[in-house]
Amino acid sequence: MKVQGAIFDLDGTLLDSMPFWETVGSRYLEERNIPIPDDLPLRLKTMTLTEAAEYYRGIFGITEPVDTICRQISDMIAEDYRSRAPLKAGVRTMLDNLREKGIPMCIATATGRELVEMALDRLEIGDYFSFLLTCGDLNTSKNQPYIFDECARRLGTPKAQTVIFEDSLHCIETATRAGYPVVGVYDNSARSEVDMIRPLCRQYIMDWEDFCYE
Repeated sequence: MKVQGAIFDLDGTLLDSMPFWETVGSRYLEERNIPIPDDLPLRLKTMTLTEAAEYYRGIFGITEPVDTICRQISDMIAEDYRSRAPLKAGVRTMLDNLREKGIPMCIATATGRELVEMALDRLEIGDYFSFLLTCGDLNTSKNQPYIFDECARRLGTPKAQTVIFEDSLHCIETATRAGYPVVGVYDNSARSEVDMIRPLCRQYIMDWEDFCYE
């Protein structure tokens, strides 16, 4: 596969951070000595942060205001990015290889800029990327290709050779509909989507050592 430019998702693709998102609700209750229902992750999966805060108040009797609960949860996630979330295995070697080939790279993520920059600074990988764009920067989501199109424009690379690296089905669907070649990256958080993801990708890799390129 010919790669002239590379657009990387962050969470679940470069960063092994999805477990922190998946467990933050349980950790929040655990800190307050509240029994954790078995189905809590499933219930929280489709909720916004505000909806989750309202759920905690209504179901678990937490008395803090919604905005306080949102801030507390946000602080927990921020600490994860600041101190703990690791790179996925093989990422640094892969980035070194692409940089040696002179391939421009960027990050396109739905995660907030402040969180991303915390992780990039701690892991010392920010210099690999020409720039970072978040959905918040552009007031968009990855249900639309705008963030990918803007990344390709800034990279100055043709769409057909600008490869998008993603782990999530809905993001991969958006990228392929827009005409980008996609490398799917396995993440445990998307394990139920693998059979739908594979046919959409030029390559599907279980880990970064499997990635092949020209």
